[in-house]
Amino acid sequence: MIGIVIVLAMFPANWLGWTRDLSDLIRIPVTPISHIGMMMTGWIRPAAEPADLPSDTENRTDLAVSERDHYRQLYHAQMLRSTELADQLRELQLLPDSALRNPNPPVTLSIDVIGVRPSDPASIVELKLSSEYIDRIEEGDIAIVGRDIIGRVIRVGMTRIEVRPSTHKDVGLIRAAIVPAHPGKEHGPPLRAEALVRSDGVGGLYAEVPADSGVVIGDLVVLDDTSWPEVGLGLVLGVVIETAPMDAAPLRHSVLIVPRRQARDLVRLVVLGSSESVE
Repeated sequence: MIGIVIVLAMFPANWLGWTRDLSDLIRIPVTPISHIGMMMTGWIRPAAEPADLPSDTENRTDLAVSERDHYRQLYHAQMLRSTELADQLRELQLLPDSALRNPNPPVTLSIDVIGVRPSDPASIVELKLSSEYIDRIEEGDIAIVGRDIIGRVIRVGMTRIEVRPSTHKDVGLIRAAIVPAHPGKEHGPPLRAEALVRSDGVGGLYAEVPADSGVVIGDLVVLDDTSWPEVGLGLVLGVVIETAPMDAAPLRHSVLIVPRRQARDLVRLVVLGSSESVE
C-alpha cells in the first residue's frame, strides 16, 4: 500500500485531480465524528470568560499588549496582501485591450529570486509556475509588465518557466519601429523609422537608422515583428538613449536603446497567451 502511495505521489499534479473527489467521499462518514470531536473540545476547553482573565494589573496589561501586537501583525499581513493584489490589478489594467480579449488570457507569475542574476541584466529569468497555468503557457509567449516587453518564454516545465530577455545575445534580430514618445504633441512624422534591433551585449539594444529619420533621445522602440505573437505588436521594447552619426556609413546613425523595465527590478511578470483558441 505504501509503495502505491509513493508511486502515485510521483505523478504530475494535474493527473491526480480525481483524488479530490475520492477524498470527499471518504470524508462523508468521518464528518459526524469530527463534529462530535469539536463539540467535546469546546466542552473540555471552553472559551475564556471575563472572569478567567488574570486579576493582576500587570498580567492583564501584558496580555493586552500581547493581543494588541498579535492583531497588529494580522493587520499588517492583510495590508501587505491587499497591496499585492492591488499591484496585480494595476498591472492587468495596463495591458493592451488585445491581450484582455485574447481567448487565452494573460497569466501573472512571480519571479523566482534564485532565477535572476543581478550582475547580468540580460540573463535568463526563472518564474514559478502553478500547475493550473501549465496548459495556458507555451514556448514563444511574451512576458511583459504594463506595455513593456521583458522577453519571451523559452521553456515550460512542471514547476517553473524560463524567460529570455529581449536584450539577450541569443535573441537575434528583432524588427521594430521607432516612434515619438508623445504622438501628436511633437513635430515630425508619427513613425520615425523602421529598424532591425539586436542586443548590444551589455543589457541594451542597438540599431542603425537613416540619418534623416529624425530619431531623437526619448523616442520609443516598439515591436513590429511578425515572427513574434501578434498580441505583442506595438508593445515597447525600449527607449532611445543615444543617437550618433556613423563614420563608416555617413548616411546612417547608430541608435542605443535600453528597456524601460528590467526583470531584476521586478517581482512579477505577466505572460501573454499567444494561442488563437483555448482547447
